[in-house]
Amino acid sequence: MTMIEYLWVALFVVLTFTPVTLNALKRRRENVPPMAANDRKLYRLWRSDPDAYERQYGAMDRSWHEAQQKKIQISDH
Repeated sequence: MTMIEYLWVALFVVLTFTPVTLNALKRRRENVPPMAANDRKLYRLWRSDPDAYERQYGAMDRSWHEAQQKKIQISDH
């Protein structure tokens, strides 16, 4: 292969994997609610309509968060 062909292949690889990499980095920075983090269906609901997710699962997420805080307080003492 010539140098030009290698450059074309490298350009193709960069253009192909850039959107995938950027999407993965963006998802790492998201602050996903606890229930949505472990359930693909809830994650999709949270991404598409956060208000609907909050109405349906917000109370459970808050109670989970409170239980985790109590668990941390108990383990600290």
